[in-house]
Amino acid sequence: MANVSFSKTLALSTALVLSVSSQGWAQAEPKAVVPEPVFDAGTVVKGKVVSHTFEIENKGAAPLEIREVRPACGCTVAKYDATITPGGTGKITAEVSTEDFRGPVAKYVTVFTNDRETPRFRLTIRADIRPTIDILPGYGRYLHVQGTDPKVQTQTLWSTDGTKLEVVSSRSSLPFLAVEHHLATPEERVAEGPDRQWVVTGTLASDAPEGALTGTITIETNHPDFKTLEVPLGGYVRPQVLTTPAKLDFGTFPAHQPRKASVLVTNYAMGPLAITSVETDIEGLEATVEEQLEGRKFAIHLNLESKANPGPIKGNLTIHTDNPRQPVTSVPIQGVLQ
Repeated sequence: MANVSFSKTLALSTALVLSVSSQGWAQAEPKAVVPEPVFDAGTVVKGKVVSHTFEIENKGAAPLEIREVRPACGCTVAKYDATITPGGTGKITAEVSTEDFRGPVAKYVTVFTNDRETPRFRLTIRADIRPTIDILPGYGRYLHVQGTDPKVQTQTLWSTDGTKLEVVSSRSSLPFLAVEHHLATPEERVAEGPDRQWVVTGTLASDAPEGALTGTITIETNHPDFKTLEVPLGGYVRPQVLTTPAKLDFGTFPAHQPRKASVLVTNYAMGPLAITSVETDIEGLEATVEEQLEGRKFAIHLNLESKANPGPIKGNLTIHTDNPRQPVTSVPIQGVLQ
């Protein structure tokens, strides 16, 4: 009986020790607490770097490990404390470069820790980014059809720091885009700006060349910090009659296999279009016209017969229309018939 009693006593003692130990281990945990996870920098001048140091408290009984601080787009991490002792306070410094932002922004970093209850959390920097010289819309985009009325876009700009702004000059990098500037009239001013505003007008010529537009409008001012502003330009100038593709390549193919392809014709002119005839100087090539959308879209189906002579193929598909500005459109065609 004594042996049995001793065994029971030992088992109870062991269980008690394990219970106390497990309670001690459970208490020895880190606990991450962030008193202020969001920092609002208020209004910030565009181009400046917003930097803020967040405090991280360890309310637990074990060291808090900052395993990783991962920034999102537009935010960087300058430095941080990798370990925070129990009862201590650590720091994480994050920065936001405002060069590429405008208006209200919120940028954050994600912090990963060894706190099992809070393995990760976010720290956020907010700011309202305002340039010293504000300009709306700040870019120019032109979608134009040759021969139609010139396209006009305006930029309105003003100083946000009280400087009496003067636009000294304005110019375009595109020879077919004319630029001029003047003080804005009361009707031209935008509501969010002060009374003194300037208007810069860019006028795209009616006969601007076909293709993509890429360039800038350069505005010179009297502002000591921003003497030169660059307004990016983009867009596209289309012909009144557009063929797709502009060039057709049949590729290389056996002589015994007929080759088929299509050329799409789109009418961007104001009035309807009629294709009066099509012709080609390539032997064995036949062309038929399908009107897909009345007066607006056509498909010219091409069939190169197998009886065509082997060798290089080179010639043109000529499209005749009733458009007075663009009565003839030519599509180069090439390929190799084996």
